[in-house]
Amino acid sequence: MAYAVFEDEERLTRIFATEQEAWEAAERAGLVETDPDGNRTLDDHLEIRFCHGEPEEITDAGADFKLS
Repeated sequence: MAYAVFEDEERLTRIFATEQEAWEAAERAGLVETDPDGNRTLDDHLEIRFCHGEPEEITDAGADFKLS
């Protein structure tokens, strides 16, 4: 399985091996908020979802997001 952070139909991040890794990258980028019930949510128009492709391995967590 592979996951990434998307805004509408555009993939914003590299491809992660797990959904948890995608959440962690979004959290590092300040895109995760906690609602009053303690649930994690993403900023508007963002979602973490399954995507096709191989997970991309990097050693620099700052390189999680793709720059256009």
